[in-house]
Amino acid sequence: MSGVARYLLVGASRGIGSAVARHLAARGAELLSVSRSAAVAGRWIAADVATEQGLDAIQSTVGDGPLDALLYLGGVWEEGAFTDSYTFARSSLAETRRVLDVNLVAPIELMRRLAPALSRSANPRALFIGSLSGIPGGATPEVANTASKFGLMGMAEALVPTLSGLGAPIGITVLNPGNIATPEVEADIAEGRFPDQTPIPMIDLLATIDLVLSLSPASRVARIDLAQRDGTN
Repeated sequence: MSGVARYLLVGASRGIGSAVARHLAARGAELLSVSRSAAVAGRWIAADVATEQGLDAIQSTVGDGPLDALLYLGGVWEEGAFTDSYTFARSSLAETRRVLDVNLVAPIELMRRLAPALSRSANPRALFIGSLSGIPGGATPEVANTASKFGLMGMAEALVPTLSGLGAPIGITVLNPGNIATPEVEADIAEGRFPDQTPIPMIDLLATIDLVLSLSPASRVARIDLAQRDGTN
């Protein structure tokens, strides 16, 4: 990429997304930051990606100019997810639809809408945050969340041939991490909601994303599984 890189980052107000937003902004990127509450860095696009109005706002802001990368780092899950309080039988239809809309439908729809802008970049990338629960043999009891993460893998595989004739080929990556040391995860461990463990340092996740963004146009990483060394995930 030449000049200032232009990125769209979804989930820029908390967790993984907020850390990545600060990191990319500090490197001088032109950052369009999507979240419902105020983004921590970049130009804030106030949008709920589960709604058509939110998707419209994102598409309108991106416009027709080249987009160097879509970083979809947001996500939601069921009430009580990853703790003993989660029960599939109590998960409502509304909750299931919300999880699938945010974690899977929105990424598909954003790729459909933004593929032309991405293809105008000399080296376009699209990176989606998955989970180790979204790979064969790794499923966790959270049914909707796990299904959405498996779905991301299928989406990514289908997009490669689907978008092959549209401008510059888009390097599509699904990043499947274990627990990352966000403030939320560290609080869950400290307060006993998660088992005692060593989460993946944020610096490792940032280095992984930097690697994906730094690849030449000749290559892409289709999938990265980033597991905890202690075997927790």
